[in-house]
Amino acid sequence: MPETLYVTVSIVDRYLSLKDIKKSELHLLGVTSLLISTKYEEIYPPDLKDLLSVSENKFTKSEVLKMENKILSTLEFNFMVPSMLRFLERFRKLSNTASDDQIFFFAQYLCEIALLDASLLKYKNSEIAAAALILSAKAIKRINAWNKEMERNTGYKEDDLKEALEDLKSFAYEVNPKFLSTLKYKFSKTEYFEVANIPFKF
Repeated sequence: MPETLYVTVSIVDRYLSLKDIKKSELHLLGVTSLLISTKYEEIYPPDLKDLLSVSENKFTKSEVLKMENKILSTLEFNFMVPSMLRFLERFRKLSNTASDDQIFFFAQYLCEIALLDASLLKYKNSEIAAAALILSAKAIKRINAWNKEMERNTGYKEDDLKEALEDLKSFAYEVNPKFLSTLKYKFSKTEYFEVANIPFKF
């Protein structure tokens, strides 16, 4: 499920904000966070042995279970926070872009790019989702998705989102293309309206 990605990254970010770990343990942390998030989000979560296999067996089952225990204890079993995707889905329904799948998927693409930038963690997930929707609507249709109705329903005026907008835009322009290869592949598919082929012209 798309939400699994956001929950996984949230677990990683929140754990790292509380604990210092060795660089060599980051892969283990990522896989364990994915294991936890799939248990929450997926109807049929993958088996641990499958996750170990795709990780080329760089660590053992016992190491993953030990890390899982550390994460559960550190975060006190509190994993579920509203993600950028959930806010984006809600904002879409409220906005004048509700029926435009291309705008939605391009905004989702921007949200997933935002997951790569730790400096954007200073913003709320709702702020990044709003910024992504505004940028997407401008890039594709040259329209303003954030009208008075959106301000009334969200409590955000477009001026409140100015810094988040600028930082998200800057990162999209400046991010090393090699870091986007997987995202470009994903969002170049027809099911995502090939939005990765749309230039960043905000």
